[in-house]
Amino acid sequence: MPDIGWVSIANAVTFFATRYGASAWAGISGADQTSLLTTAWNRILYDPQWVIPATPSADEKAKLAYAQELTAWYMYTHIEDEDRRKGLQAQAVVSAGIVQESYDKEKLDKVPYPPEALIILEKYFKSKKPFYVADIDRREPVGSDQDTTDIDDSLNERGVY
Repeated sequence: MPDIGWVSIANAVTFFATRYGASAWAGISGADQTSLLTTAWNRILYDPQWVIPATPSADEKAKLAYAQELTAWYMYTHIEDEDRRKGLQAQAVVSAGIVQESYDKEKLDKVPYPPEALIILEKYFKSKKPFYVADIDRREPVGSDQDTTDIDDSLNERGVY
């Protein structure tokens, strides 16, 4: 069987056979298993908060496969709840239900993932805050690109830097 994203159906069957509570995976049709793994792969690959390498290393591929399998299982067990909540959130509802659950406004446009997958995917997080570097005037008698670990300490004693 071909791979679906970073994992094959055969590897997914092995993965779920060793996870507590995931034995139901064996009862899912092959078409649904393929759909879940494909959707989980697309969810991770196309989520703008991640920067996934086009050609991951073997170690990265193993971790991404793990995150994909976790996400597929999460979707199988929680997609109906997620759809209901995301439907409400898309309508700008911030509080709903008998227990008056509240939705975090900053997370309204985020796609949910299982916590364990988030730990794995953290490496691929794309920062939303730009990072700037500015060249500044320096008092040192050396340029900013010079290694200063071997400069004579007598310069410091004379107040040069």
